[in-house]
Amino acid sequence: MTCNISLYDYNLSEETVSLIKHIQNSDPARRVQSRKGNVPGFYSSNKMGFTIQFESHTLELAAIYEKEFDPNVIEYYDQPPTFTINYMKNGRNRGHKYTADFFVIEKDWIGWEEWKKEEELVRLNKASPERYLQDENGVWRCPPAEEYAKKWGLDFRVRTSKEINWKLQNNLRFLEDYLLVENLSVSQEAGDLILTLVNNKPGIKLSELLEQQSSVYSADDIYSLLALSELYCDLGRYLITDFDKFPLYIDKVTSDLIQNINTAPSMGAYADEQLPNLFHVEMGIEIQWGISVWRIINIDEQTIWLLNNNDETSQLPIEAFENLVQSGAIKKVGGGSKPQNDKKSTHFIETLNNANEQQLLKANERFTIVKQVLEENRKPEEIVGVPDRTIRDWVSKYKSAERIWGNGYIGLIDQTSKKGNRNRKISPEGYNLLKKVIEDDYETIKQKNFQSSYNKFLSLCLEKGIDKISYKTFVIEAKKRPIYEQTRKRQGSKVAYKHEQMYLELDQTTPRHGSRPFEICHIDHTELDIELVCSVMGKKLGRPWVSFLVDAYSRRVLSFYLTFDSPSYRSCMMTLRECVRKHKRFPRMIVVDGGKEFQGTYFETLIAACGGGKKNRPGAKPKFGSVCERLFGTTNTMFIHNLMGNTKITRNVRQVTKEVNPKKHAVWTLELLYEAINEWLYDVYDKRPHQSLSQSPLEAFLEAQRKSGKRDIALINYDDAFLKLTLPSTTKGTAMLQPGQGIKINKRYYWSDSLRAYPHLERKQIPVKYDPYNLGEAYAFIDGSWITLYSQYFGVMRNMTEKQLKILTNEVRQKDKLLNQVSDITVKRIVEFLDKAENLEKYQLQLLKDKANKKIIDVINGRSNEQLSLVQSHEQKVSNSKGVKSPAAENLEIITLHESQGEASAIDNFDEDFEIYEEL
Repeated sequence: MTCNISLYDYNLSEETVSLIKHIQNSDPARRVQSRKGNVPGFYSSNKMGFTIQFESHTLELAAIYEKEFDPNVIEYYDQPPTFTINYMKNGRNRGHKYTADFFVIEKDWIGWEEWKKEEELVRLNKASPERYLQDENGVWRCPPAEEYAKKWGLDFRVRTSKEINWKLQNNLRFLEDYLLVENLSVSQEAGDLILTLVNNKPGIKLSELLEQQSSVYSADDIYSLLALSELYCDLGRYLITDFDKFPLYIDKVTSDLIQNINTAPSMGAYADEQLPNLFHVEMGIEIQWGISVWRIINIDEQTIWLLNNNDETSQLPIEAFENLVQSGAIKKVGGGSKPQNDKKSTHFIETLNNANEQQLLKANERFTIVKQVLEENRKPEEIVGVPDRTIRDWVSKYKSAERIWGNGYIGLIDQTSKKGNRNRKISPEGYNLLKKVIEDDYETIKQKNFQSSYNKFLSLCLEKGIDKISYKTFVIEAKKRPIYEQTRKRQGSKVAYKHEQMYLELDQTTPRHGSRPFEICHIDHTELDIELVCSVMGKKLGRPWVSFLVDAYSRRVLSFYLTFDSPSYRSCMMTLRECVRKHKRFPRMIVVDGGKEFQGTYFETLIAACGGGKKNRPGAKPKFGSVCERLFGTTNTMFIHNLMGNTKITRNVRQVTKEVNPKKHAVWTLELLYEAINEWLYDVYDKRPHQSLSQSPLEAFLEAQRKSGKRDIALINYDDAFLKLTLPSTTKGTAMLQPGQGIKINKRYYWSDSLRAYPHLERKQIPVKYDPYNLGEAYAFIDGSWITLYSQYFGVMRNMTEKQLKILTNEVRQKDKLLNQVSDITVKRIVEFLDKAENLEKYQLQLLKDKANKKIIDVINGRSNEQLSLVQSHEQKVSNSKGVKSPAAENLEIITLHESQGEASAIDNFDEDFEIYEEL
């Protein structure tokens, strides 16, 4: 248990205690999946110490946050062991397996918990009222599950989406980094200054505190005090990210006092002397401002419009209006009853709201001219550009509207009604039949054309004696149908997806792109449209893959990884490793697609170990991944397609000739392209305005950091401990130490003389890791530190990658298949095969690719630029000694050309490649 409460304190039977302990020690009964467009994933629970699954990020994930930060919740487990529920349906006994969403242990309650959307419960109640019903108090229940829980002396409850307080949810996610720190603290100087500012002005807005940031305190200090409860705000009522509206108080008592005073109907003389003249602002009420009485005629998020008795209008920013109210300059008139001429005001407001932009532009032009006639006493014939008869008509309409509605301006707004009889001429019977034929005959998987369905309609009209309707009307009515539903019925959900309504986030739900940097990040891969060559041999190596980690809030690329390998857990590992190297931060929630590389144990273990979570976006719904998809398109079209060797033309294969074949013009190496992409992302894309942000990603990132805090408390050190986290392990995560042989990892033995000091660990399982880019070494965690182990075939396995070993294993299997042999493929056999197959083309090509991949790792570690002079000296040495241009020398010219254009920097680690070149 995570607190001092024992299960026996609940007066439970021994059988029930055993059942609960079984639930506590069991793995989840099932792995959640994406169904019907939901977004499943897992959350790394600090309270529980392991990951908790959720089936929907707008339902179960909200439940997880509620439990994670509710002090009343002691423990909670996702997908507890399945049990059987029994009930009567249609007079027959029914029973089936049931898996609840959570098993929860609270200070005063223990039981199973099921979360459902309100609309889903309504549907389930109609289909099976025996299972789900709503009692007289409006509470949803599941009687069969309650009956099962009652047998054990436990409870069962159904929770609904209506119970979720989304403002509280968003605030918890915003403060999560601070709430999870055990020894959170704020410097004495910063804390005293912030508390003094809040104490001097109770209800001070968060934006005002953020604007006063100085060397004394930062945004992080403010949020830390909130997390420590040294500052107070009702987190269920106000949203932190509404910085201008989020009030801060010293404590809850002060907050309640201010709220009570503001809502009190009258406070006598004390209120007049000590408190602002506060009142509820709404349309229609009258206020006293100076010597004039004004009526509020419109309110939006930023402005209040006022109208006085002389039909003069004025508008004030909300903040200025509030300041005038607080200072007493504006006071409410009477008890807030609506004026007698409310009908006129309503007509005026409705006319303005119903007018489109073009109508208002014309009305403004007319008002300018009418004003010249009425106020400046100009004659209509003196005004050039408009017939005097037209001007007189405008003046007449203005005066008429002023007399009838109290405002002449609305008389200048075009209110031409549509002429003619717009009523449907089709008989009700004919229209109903037409609608039925469209739904049952046209909107089917047969995908009939309009004419075929219309013929069916004519046949039914003749049969039922209904007047026929024209083909044109039939087509018009069919096209009026919702295009998404129509396409889905005719061509399926995948084709219809492009017509699906965009997912819009409202105030009551969590923002799709988060509310700050690093809160929600997307990771994905794409194959770039460019052919690359080997930096030394000049051999064509094919197209590379790039992986992007994009911050959803700012659209900034946090890290990327370039490789020849197709997407795998290695690409994910390196992308996240690079993010921590650059920013010392790890994403709080990572959004991925259904790729196998994102569902693996290694990837999920790394996320969980770093305190992150994962969301799986729905399959066949690319809009959920638009953050990455748009970046892929932008990178290809604006950058890659402008480089030599780009494969844009290959989209139309028939147009590709020998002269324009991208393979013939390939000049870029992997290392050079990495440097160029790095420059493109962080010097160009990062600093140009983004269409959806109206500012650059870098500006959005820095501005959000200023408001939401840099969150140094969430920093992750890029050290050996973190690097080991990014390495894969065995399926179990451990391997056995065999006496005299070493530790067997993936069918390969590894040894170190250090193991002799631990004879007591022989035949014991030990945590291990291996490097997929160097299978010659592995690591064992013993006595609190990682020990380096070496392969028994270190000479051959040194620097061999996992991909190379897979190719060799497949070649050996293919050879055995041809010889009708069946035997285990050991490392020894692979070594023997390698000795006899030095010119194995596939393996040699992978060797060159892996050498380029390793150079990228060196570039990431900052060693590339240091090798430029060495590259030039070696290339000059080759050229002078042999008198001919080697492939490497030719490549140097390409490098020099790109550098002169500012497109890339030097390649690195040339010594190793130069030795290979001389051997060849």
